[in-house]
Amino acid sequence: MISLIVASWNRVAEPERLLKSLDEQVYRDFEIILADQNSDHRLDALVREHPELRVKHLHLERGLSRARNAALQFTEGDIIAFPDDDCWYPTELLAAVTVWFERHPDFAVLFTATRDERGQLMSPKFPLKRGPCTKTSALRCAVTFNAFMRAQTAFRIGFFREDIGPGTSSLYQSGEDIDYLIRPLEVGFAAWYEPSLTVYHPNFKSRGRLLRTTYPYALGLGHVLRSHNYPWWVIGDLVLRSLCGAALYFCKFDLEGAGLYAIRAKGQLQGYFGYPRVE
Repeated sequence: MISLIVASWNRVAEPERLLKSLDEQVYRDFEIILADQNSDHRLDALVREHPELRVKHLHLERGLSRARNAALQFTEGDIIAFPDDDCWYPTELLAAVTVWFERHPDFAVLFTATRDERGQLMSPKFPLKRGPCTKTSALRCAVTFNAFMRAQTAFRIGFFREDIGPGTSSLYQSGEDIDYLIRPLEVGFAAWYEPSLTVYHPNFKSRGRLLRTTYPYALGLGHVLRSHNYPWWVIGDLVLRSLCGAALYFCKFDLEGAGLYAIRAKGQLQGYFGYPRVE
């Protein structure tokens, strides 16, 4: 069985699309642990509209990692995944994931490709070939919502960090996801990237979203890389890519776009070298 942990806040249409895609899955042996962080009951009717789905509906306080950690304790599946409430699955995905794990007993984590509404590849931005992931290559393809993990691996590595990420008071408004997905590799579990499988998600690159999230997300990534002892050349490569992006947008006379890339480089450096610090 597969356990799908879905943390949701301040949305209805997006979780509705996700549940619809789950209702259409060919493979039916799965459960949904809905970590509902809304102060009202906006998702109650939505759950009732899908009586064929096995849903454990938890009402929790805000905090993405806190919600996922609470939901982890209710899982019963052999495989665990963390779909965002605004992503959706193709009809055959869960069936394909189940077969993949049966055929690859030596691998504990599976990363799929991520595509947007038009089917355009979003992650990894520079496509990787299918195959095993290293601690460094995982930075290019690992996103929480495109990861499937054996339950025994999830229990071994423990919970998500609750001091960083969305919904915390920390300036580091990201990083809890990549931190969680790096840990299996550090303790000896094997991970695989499989681009023939896809999880769909709205495009990351909307300008409004980037204006809100670029700096705090870059801070979080830099902080996590330092926490996991990534060498300087890894953060250097990311900063160089950001600066090249700034230069490219500047040449296009898109000063706002250039500024976003420059801010990302600044955040990555500040997060990696320890300022500001997590309290």
